[in-house]
Amino acid sequence: MSISTYRNVIVQSFIFFVTGLVGCRSVVPDKIVSDKKTDSVTKLAIHYLNENKPDSLYQLTGERTRKHITATLLASFTKEKLPYLLPLTKVTFITKNDSVSVYKIDGKIPINFYISLDKLNKIDKFSLLPYQKELKAVAMSADEKRTDELAHKVLTFINRQQDDSAYALAGDQFKSKVNAVKWRDFADNAAMLTSVSPFFLRSNKGINVYIIRSYQFSFGDLAKDGKFNAFGFQPYPESAVKATKAATDNKLITQLDKVADKILSAYIQTQGNVGISAGVFYKGKSYFYNYGERKKGSNNLPDDHTLYEIGSITKTFTSTLLAMAVNEQKVTLETSITKFLPDSVAQNPALKKITFKELANHTAGFPRMPAGAELMVTDVDQPFGNYGINDMFSFLKHFKQIRQPGVKSEYSNFGVGLLGVLLEKIYHKTYPELIRNYITVPLKMNETMAIVDTLKFKNVAQGYGQVFEPVPFMNLTAVRSAGIIKSSTADLITYAKAQLLTPDAALSAAIKLTHQVTFKNDAVIVGLGWHYFPDDKNVLQHGGATGGCRASVCIDLSKQIGVVILTNNAGTGDMVGRNLIKAIQAIKSE
Repeated sequence: MSISTYRNVIVQSFIFFVTGLVGCRSVVPDKIVSDKKTDSVTKLAIHYLNENKPDSLYQLTGERTRKHITATLLASFTKEKLPYLLPLTKVTFITKNDSVSVYKIDGKIPINFYISLDKLNKIDKFSLLPYQKELKAVAMSADEKRTDELAHKVLTFINRQQDDSAYALAGDQFKSKVNAVKWRDFADNAAMLTSVSPFFLRSNKGINVYIIRSYQFSFGDLAKDGKFNAFGFQPYPESAVKATKAATDNKLITQLDKVADKILSAYIQTQGNVGISAGVFYKGKSYFYNYGERKKGSNNLPDDHTLYEIGSITKTFTSTLLAMAVNEQKVTLETSITKFLPDSVAQNPALKKITFKELANHTAGFPRMPAGAELMVTDVDQPFGNYGINDMFSFLKHFKQIRQPGVKSEYSNFGVGLLGVLLEKIYHKTYPELIRNYITVPLKMNETMAIVDTLKFKNVAQGYGQVFEPVPFMNLTAVRSAGIIKSSTADLITYAKAQLLTPDAALSAAIKLTHQVTFKNDAVIVGLGWHYFPDDKNVLQHGGATGGCRASVCIDLSKQIGVVILTNNAGTGDMVGRNLIKAIQAIKSE
């Protein structure tokens, strides 16, 4: 569950701007040679990147590229991202698939450069990706092509956030192991990969193997009805494991220590992962484990007071504020949102039936973010920075429902952002003030905040993005209640324990209300903000992701176990939380 997906779309417009670009579907010629015109444009593009001339580079782009990338945004990309790759030096042609040429570019980080030209010899699409040695054109058999076509179809659905449509193409064997909720959570995390079309490597027993970014993607094992039974990502084996062992404060004494180490070491030893902090509440006590670095190359181990962005875990705080407002009789869960909207916005009949509950459980029918919001982006690292409340209300004035509210849970940063705006109107206080007054002060969570004063807090984890570049904390305006909070494992374990028991009566009542199931459809079970494990109805969970951090909170209400995971790179740290709590649940009494 991620606040970063929208940012990834923006960043991928540059780093991963290759939807449908790299698929290997054509018959491979005996000898693959480069095209002189493409060679020339590629070398000129690299020259402009080295010389920091985004305007000149923009003149090389064609109509389709300009529909996705503005000149301002390209300038932001060259300023914010390129310094960590430059200088780009030797350009070497590798292969060509259909109209797409692939080059190796030497630099601080060796990269693959994908490029295609339009009919006017302008850049139609291009991308920079971490370098892979194995890239070469491979001819497909008829069966491999059939599997390949389905793989592209499924990935396209995921990229468009049509997770249910993708799941409908899965076979019975796959569905018996991965239910609809697991699939949606996985697809949500995989979405940032799917804007890159898979590069076919080989086939093994009916399963096609591809490269997508620095991941190996396996797909196939088609059933008789043509549906897939194999689908999975794993770090690309060429660069998966770090050469040196990461630092840790885990003393490996108790069984819990060893169980935690098995899960956390597997994560931190994967190439590209920088640091991870874990908090565990188990048998009435809190434990903390830290691995890696706060900042790459610093040799500074994070600790339980290191601040990370927690992304969409913020949504559970927002839902707790809603529960407070309900218990204080300021609003009900069934109150229409139009009651607190400006008159000009409230007149839209499509909004009349949307309630506060439906904002909190993602059933209002709102999109993840409104179409067209990306056109307002001027800073590649701050895609939400220019999206204000007036923009939100403008969208609401013209919003049209595609289905009735309450019938389907579709994850929406916009919806929870709107919930925060409405709560500010109800209380006449800012969102940071509400968080402090109702949650962090009563729980004495002094390291949980919307805005970090870096003069006061030096113990901050540096976040890292898709090509391992430093990424700043996200600035959010209208949608800040969907993902603005920063915190530490020490504070989030306090928050996790509060989900089990807290002496503050008002807060305890609000927390219990957030746990009540407000939407259930097959395996989808949602409270207010919180989601339940589909295979364990006693476990609450929420993940979070920003441009440079991943986070997870999992709480077993029956066994009184809490797990918090915070990482400082755009990997899949939220899955570590699920794996860790399941491993702890399986521990036999010592």
